Amino acid sequence: MVIENELKALGANILSIELGHASVTAPVSLSLSTIESRLEQYGFELLDNKEDVLVEDIKIAIGEYALNQEESSTEITLSEFLARQLGKNYNYLSKLFSKHESQTIERKFIEVRIERVKRLLDYEQLTLSQIAIQLGYSSVHYLSNQFKKVTGRSVSQYKQHVKLLHSKYDSLAHALNDLKAQGFVHDFSRQDDQLECKQLGTLFDPKNLKMEEVYRFKEASSQMGKSVVFAIDTGNNVKGVLVESHIPN
Repeated sequence: MVIENELKALGANILSIELGHASVTAPVSLSLSTIESRLEQYGFELLDNKEDVLVEDIKIAIGEYALNQEESSTEITLSEFLARQLGKNYNYLSKLFSKHESQTIERKFIEVRIERVKRLLDYEQLTLSQIAIQLGYSSVHYLSNQFKKVTGRSVSQYKQHVKLLHSKYDSLAHALNDLKAQGFVHDFSRQDDQLECKQLGTLFDPKNLKMEEVYRFKEASSQMGKSVVFAIDTGNNVKGVLVESHIPN
C-alpha cells in the first residue's frame, strides 16, 4: 500500500494498518508535521486529536450498522451498536459527534441510508417498494418523506434528474474522458464491501465517500448489459471513477 510504503520511507515502523487507522512507532527526529506533509501529497489527512479520530470511528461504525441492517434483520439499535462497537457510552458519543459535526448521529445515519437509496435508484433496476424492503424501511411513504427532507427533491424528481444525467454523454468512453479532464483521475474498484484505489494502494469505505455524478450506459450488444459510471470524491482531494457492469441473466 502507498501509505504504508511512504511511512516506512520516512523511518516509521508499522505496527498495524487498516481502514482509517495506522499504528506506528517512529524515531524522535520524525515529526508529525513531516508525516502530515507526506500524507497530504496523496490526499490524506493526519488526525492526531483523539476526539477527531473517535468522530471518524463513529462515521465508520454508522456505515457498518447501515450495511448490517440491509444484510440482516438485526434488532440491535443504532445506539447499542455504537456503544458496543466503540466501547464508549452512547451519550458521550452523541454529544461529541454533534459538537464536531454540527449534526446528530441519527441525522448522519439517515443521510447514509438515503445515499444508499440514491445509488439503487441510479441503477434503475429496483422499484421504490423493492428498495424500501431491501433497506429495511417500514414503508415506501416513510422512505419518500425522508428522501425529500434530506435531498430537497421528491423521489420522482430525483429519477428525472438521473435520466437527464444519463443522456449527457453518448458513450462510456466519452464520459470517462470528460470526467478525467474534470479531475476524476483515479480508478476505483470494489474489494469486498470497500472501494480500492490501486494507484494509491488504499481502501475506502463507500459510506464515507461522496458520489458527485452517476451515468448509466446500455452497451451496443444487449448481451453485454449495462455499465454505470460513478464519479467519486473522497473528500481528501482524491477524486476518481468507479465503473460497474451489470450483465443480464
